[in-house]
Amino acid sequence: MKITLLSFLCFMWMTLTNAQVKLSTDFTSEAKRNLPIHNVWNTANRISPRNGSTIRSGLKMNLVRMIGGIIKVVNGVPQKDLDFDPCLYDSINNVYVYRWEPLIERLDRILNSQTEILQIALDQPPWAFQHGYTFIPNGTRDNIHFRENERMSKYGNSLPPADKQAYHDFIKALMAKLVETYGEEKVLSWRFRVGSEIETPEHWYGTKQDFIEHFANTESAVRSVLPNAMVGLHTREHGFLKIGKMLNYKGEPFASFIEDLIDYNYTNNIKCDFWGISDYIKIGDSSSRDMRDKYTKSFAPLIDNPKWNANTTIDLMEYSTVTTMNGADGRGVLITCESTHRDIVELVLSNTFYKNYGLKFIYRWSNGIGSEDPDGIKELKTMLGMIRYETNISGNPKTSTNELDAIFAKNDNQNEYDVLIYNYNSNSINYIESEPVNVSFIIDFPVGTTLYYRSKSYGKENNKLQNFLVNNLNFVKSGFDNKGAPNRILTAEGYKAYKNYENPHPPIFTEWKSVITTERSDGKPGSEVSVSTKIGSFAFEKFEFRSNFF
Repeated sequence: MKITLLSFLCFMWMTLTNAQVKLSTDFTSEAKRNLPIHNVWNTANRISPRNGSTIRSGLKMNLVRMIGGIIKVVNGVPQKDLDFDPCLYDSINNVYVYRWEPLIERLDRILNSQTEILQIALDQPPWAFQHGYTFIPNGTRDNIHFRENERMSKYGNSLPPADKQAYHDFIKALMAKLVETYGEEKVLSWRFRVGSEIETPEHWYGTKQDFIEHFANTESAVRSVLPNAMVGLHTREHGFLKIGKMLNYKGEPFASFIEDLIDYNYTNNIKCDFWGISDYIKIGDSSSRDMRDKYTKSFAPLIDNPKWNANTTIDLMEYSTVTTMNGADGRGVLITCESTHRDIVELVLSNTFYKNYGLKFIYRWSNGIGSEDPDGIKELKTMLGMIRYETNISGNPKTSTNELDAIFAKNDNQNEYDVLIYNYNSNSINYIESEPVNVSFIIDFPVGTTLYYRSKSYGKENNKLQNFLVNNLNFVKSGFDNKGAPNRILTAEGYKAYKNYENPHPPIFTEWKSVITTERSDGKPGSEVSVSTKIGSFAFEKFEFRSNFF
C-alpha cells in the first residue's frame, strides 16, 4: 500500500497528539465530589515506650506490646522481663495479682509529652498467663502441648492465655483502671487492638481457632466495661502462608486467619471496628511495588467478602518503603528508601486510600523527633480538609508503562483549587524520558475569568540524597543500595559529609502566573482551566490555583 506524505504526517500528528496524558476533573459536578482529604499518615508505631513520646509533633501513637509479656536481653541471653507486667502470678497463694503502676507511669509520660494516643495493642499477654501450661521437648508434637522453644519468642510471650477466664478478668480490670485514671471520654477516644500480625509464628504460636477464641474473649472483656469501645485486630495479608517446615503445635502450617475471622465475627455478631494488615514495599521488587494491584490483592479480599462489616475500617498498621528487609549492618532489619521512588510510591498509596471508602490510616515506621515526611506527603498535607474530586485520565503516556494520576481538591469557601500530579512506573525504577501532561478542570466562573497559579516540581534533581551521590558514590558502603537511608548506606565519613551538605536544588514554588479560563467543550455553564507541563520519572508537581492574586 502506497503511503503519501500527507497520510504519514497525519499519522505522526495523531501519534504525537495521543502521546500525552490529560488529567482532569469537574469541580462543578456533584458526581465527582468526594470526601475531604484526611491525613492518611497520622500515626507512628512505638514498641513498649518507657520514657514518653519519641515521635515528632502532630502525629498520634500506636502503642505496641504495652501490657507486658516482653523480653529483655541479659549478657546476650533473652529473658522474661517482668518489670512492666501489670499482672503477675502468685504461685504461693495461686492467684493473679494486678499491679498497674508500671503501665500507668508509661502512659502518663506519653500523655504528658502532648502526644495523642490513637491505639493500644493488646498483643503479647503478660507472662503470668503461661501458668498452667506443660511444655514438651523441642522437635516433638502431641497436638496438645506447646514445645519448650515456644515458651518465649523474639517478641516475648506469644502463647494464648492458658486460663481464658483469668485473662478475661484481667482485661476487664485493665479497662476499669484506665477509665478510673483517665476518664471514660479519654479512653473511648483510644482504640484497642487484639494481636499484632497474628499469623506470624513468633507473634502467635497458637492455632487459628486459638486466636479466634482469644479475640472473642478479649473483645467481650473490653466491651463489658466500655460497650462503645473501639476494638479491632491486626492480621497478615490475605492468603499469607509461612513457607517451609515450620508447623504449629498441632502440626498445621502458619497461614491466613482472615476468612475464618470474618466468618466468626459475622456469625456471632461481633463488631470489629477496624482491621489492620501490614505492607512493606520493596522498591527493587516489581511485584511488591505493583500499585495497580494493591487494592485487589490487599484490601478487596476483605471488603468483597459477603460477610464483611461495611463499617469496619482498614489500616496499614505496619508500613515502610524500603530497599531491603534484611539490612546487613546489624542495626535493624529494614532500610528505608529515600530516593524519589519513595515519594511517588507513598503518593500512589495515599491516592489508593482516598479512592476506596473504608481505607483509613497508614502507620509508617520511623517518624522520630527531628524526622520529616517525604516531600510528596508534605505537599499532600497542605491539602488536608479540602474536598477531593475524582480524576479523569485520558490519552496515552509516551512510555506505555508509566502510570500518571492526580489528586484534585477544592476549598469550597475560598475558591482555591489544588492539583497534585505524579508519574509512577511499577515496571521499572529507571529514570526515563519526561511525560507531557495537560492538567485541566471545570469551574463555575464565566469564560474569560483570570486565575492565578503557581507550581512546585520535584524529581531526582531535587532530592538531597540523589544530588549528594552525584559526586559522592564512593561513600556508599559495599553491598548497599544507594537509594537507602543515608545513615545506613553511607560510611561514617560519608554520613558526616551528607549531614553538612546543602541541597543545591530544593523544590520551590514558581512565581505566580495567570491563566484565562476558556469555554467548556460540552457547552454547559462555567469554564475550563487548562495548563500544560512535563513530568519526569518518579516525580510530582503541585499546582495551586487562586481567584485572587497574592
